[in-house]
Amino acid sequence: MIAASPRPRNVKGLDAALVRKIHQQITVLEAAATVRVVAESFPGWKLHELTPKFPGKWSMWVSGNYRLTFRLDQKSGEITDLDFEDYH
Repeated sequence: MIAASPRPRNVKGLDAALVRKIHQQITVLEAAATVRVVAESFPGWKLHELTPKFPGKWSMWVSGNYRLTFRLDQKSGEITDLDFEDYH
C-alpha cells in the first residue's frame, strides 16, 4: 500500500472542485497496491514517472496545466514531496 503523509492542509484560494479531485487522487494512491495500478485504472490522470530527468518523481494530471507531483519510495511505498504545481 502507498502512504501519502502528511495530507495537504492549506487549500485557500483553490477551487472546491480542484480540492475534491486532489483529495480523490491522494485517496486512490493511498488505497492502491502500487502506483502502476493507479496508472492503469485511471488513464485520464496521465500518471507517469518523470524519467529520465527526475527518476523517482511522478506526475499526475489534475486540471489544465495543474499537476500533482511527488516522490515515491519504492521500498516503503511512502509518498514524499507532494506538490500541486502549474507545469507551464
